[in-house]
Amino acid sequence: MEQGTSTTASSQRSSKSYDGSISALPLKQKDLPDKRQSRALRNLRHTFLNVYRRLFSLVFIANIIGLIWVVVKYRSSAKLPLSDVATAASANIMVAILIRQDYIINLIFRTCWLIPHSAPLRIRRALAKVYEYGGVHSGAAFAGVMWFILLTAVITTKFLQGDLHYGNPIAFITYLLLLLFLVILTFTMPFLRTIPRYHNYFEYTHRFFGWLSIALFWAEIVLLALSMHIAIQRPLWRILIELPTFWFLSITTIHIILPWLFLRHRHFTPEVLSKHALRLHFNTPVPRVTGLAIAKHPLGQWHPFATFPATTGQQDGGSLLISRAGDWTTDAILNPQTRYWVKGSPRTGVLSMATIFSRVVIVTTGSGIGPCLSFLMDPSKKTECSVLWSTPSPLQTYGEEVCDLVMRADPGARVIDTRKEGRPDMVALAYEMYVKMGAEAVFIISNPKLTRKVVYGMESRGVPAYGPIWDS
Repeated sequence: MEQGTSTTASSQRSSKSYDGSISALPLKQKDLPDKRQSRALRNLRHTFLNVYRRLFSLVFIANIIGLIWVVVKYRSSAKLPLSDVATAASANIMVAILIRQDYIINLIFRTCWLIPHSAPLRIRRALAKVYEYGGVHSGAAFAGVMWFILLTAVITTKFLQGDLHYGNPIAFITYLLLLLFLVILTFTMPFLRTIPRYHNYFEYTHRFFGWLSIALFWAEIVLLALSMHIAIQRPLWRILIELPTFWFLSITTIHIILPWLFLRHRHFTPEVLSKHALRLHFNTPVPRVTGLAIAKHPLGQWHPFATFPATTGQQDGGSLLISRAGDWTTDAILNPQTRYWVKGSPRTGVLSMATIFSRVVIVTTGSGIGPCLSFLMDPSKKTECSVLWSTPSPLQTYGEEVCDLVMRADPGARVIDTRKEGRPDMVALAYEMYVKMGAEAVFIISNPKLTRKVVYGMESRGVPAYGPIWDS
């Protein structure tokens, strides 16, 4: 990148300003080394059995083994202990809920940050995949429904045998609850969830059917406890507190409610950068390398955006970038608002795991520069970074200040204007930068298609690469 002449104002922000030129042309495909292993083995290792799916399989298979053991041991649904099956179902649902809470996610990330740069690279490479924790969420959720299907079979058998007091309401709630669980799981399937017109259904069924499911599970457990109370003549409260399901549901309910206790209608100062991008400034301090989920209505769509710190010494807050990526973001840019709803805690992002490496290449496109700035502008980071940013008309779309911030973070950053140069071969260019820098890893923040392409292109050549996986 050629060095431009800074104005007085911009020189207060950075030692080098962006002049709109391109730093280097992309490499040709022939400059890339061959991919390792056979295609079948590569796809198995880096696609079909990625870390997310390995975690899912670990959780789900462990539950399958447990379920088979229980079924074989008792041989008949009439003999299966109803409370034990309910415990297994509620325990998995609790795990699925807990692993998605912002504060638990942040704790997991912060624990991984403790590993020093002196630790073996193999260990750090493995820990950097911690952001694929969603495999635990989905594995536990599917396992919970699997156990609930068995619970439904047990309750049905006992209902038909006349062994249940309040049998009709218990059976009705059980089948309604199973239906809700199956609807929720259906809309989590990638072939539905990733289709824009169905994504809102995924979000709404997850939220509202999820809440209703927990309420119905409570009703079912109380009715089952009442049935036991009548059968064995023990105090209802004692029966309840001796049921593990009671405590698992209590923990689940608390953690569902807790983020909503921090619901706030916060003020933002919109800065329209172009017809394709909006920057929202806020005064509330946020931790480094985190994102905020904002909504126009608390029960409407929630959209997460990475934050980065304020660029002047007069502010304690920061800002976030929004670019066109659908109806919601388009409306946000064309009709900027000054107030948005925020709930829970700022969530730590994928790029934060770059802190455990000494040298990394950061690849991004478009407004992905926002999450990258969150990391690049962190004064406490000890990681050397080389930046590759490809975007149409960076200066016109995101403004001089954002471009200057990139140059301040990495004076040798490669900023590619795709309006002038066309779309580069990001895999080849990222690999060249990785080799030239002697980096330990590559991080990419981009759209799903390019992120998967770059991560696979790197990993299939033995280069550790990390990027969002869009599992929710």
